[in-house]
Amino acid sequence: MDHLEILYKIYLNHNKIIHYRHGYPVYSMFTPPVFSKPSANFMARLIYRNIQNKNLPNMMTYAVNDVCDATCEHCSFFEAVEDKSKTVLSLEHAKKLVCDAQELGVSVINFTGGEPLLRKDLPELIKSVDKNLSTAVLFTNGSLLRKRAKELKLAGLDGVFISIDYANATDHDRFRKKEGLFDKAIEGIKYAKTLGLTTGISGTLTPESLKHGEMERIIELGKETGVHEVILFDALPSGRYKNRLDLQGDDQDWVEQMIAKSKRYNADPSYPGVLVVPYMLSHRSVGCSCGTSYFYASPYGDIMSCDFNSAIQGNMIERPLYKIWDEMTSSSPYNQAKWGGCKVRDPAFRESQKGDESACGNNCVKKMEPSHV
Repeated sequence: MDHLEILYKIYLNHNKIIHYRHGYPVYSMFTPPVFSKPSANFMARLIYRNIQNKNLPNMMTYAVNDVCDATCEHCSFFEAVEDKSKTVLSLEHAKKLVCDAQELGVSVINFTGGEPLLRKDLPELIKSVDKNLSTAVLFTNGSLLRKRAKELKLAGLDGVFISIDYANATDHDRFRKKEGLFDKAIEGIKYAKTLGLTTGISGTLTPESLKHGEMERIIELGKETGVHEVILFDALPSGRYKNRLDLQGDDQDWVEQMIAKSKRYNADPSYPGVLVVPYMLSHRSVGCSCGTSYFYASPYGDIMSCDFNSAIQGNMIERPLYKIWDEMTSSSPYNQAKWGGCKVRDPAFRESQKGDESACGNNCVKKMEPSHV
């Protein structure tokens, strides 16, 4: 237990057990439950990573579709990853992507979109995940969660993050441009909990919303609704925020404020675990590991270093996933993690993604803006 407490304190900035899933302790949905088979897979891959001196992925995020029923102010899937000239992966190809990713070593698979609950065969895709190797987690805006949660639970879904960026209906619905969305999200959270799913709130903060106390209100909402985890992202200069140059650069004092504000909640056992993503990307934890131990797959099978960087490394239908991963992780800037914040904030990194046609393929210039789900 001493070992686990130190391990998770460094990684998450807390060592709370937030939930027990099938009897196994969960510290975060970003990691498999401790002592479970996916956890054993994660630990085994760490050993092989050292033996091989080779980066191996421990997490994949897969956007299962390119449609959504909201129009979020900050979304960077649309106007970045979205490409109506391409076809969304069939169920057969989607299952192959999951299988290939598990062969590479992933122990956590995040399903997102678009809005993933708009994909009708999502339960079949979740069923295809080998639960001895990986956990399955969903990111959703919550509009259809009450309707579909039970079938997803029966398919083997382990946990769900519901996106909430403001802790009141008026501001949240305005931000996501969908009336009634907040109430549906809360309803979905409550129902998901009754099914035994690990539940969490996923929110994106801007410098403005942080200044006006939205971080504290979201965390209080998490406590009130009884979710197990609150994960907070910092807004990035991507997608619909691509012109917000104030979000570029590593010198972001407001991001450090997020980290500092989270400490008192993580020290209080009455609150859910609070995972501030900038903490993970800092020198205190693992740093920015996009393309190093993590990758993103678009609805079309395009492989990218992460949700926030839409420079295409290859397509899993056209080339084996392991070859795409091998080439990406063998070259800078993906051959190692970056301490000190997200790579996408770095103007030099952003510029490199515009011109690196060898890494991005023919779509590099078109897809030069980073993306954020």
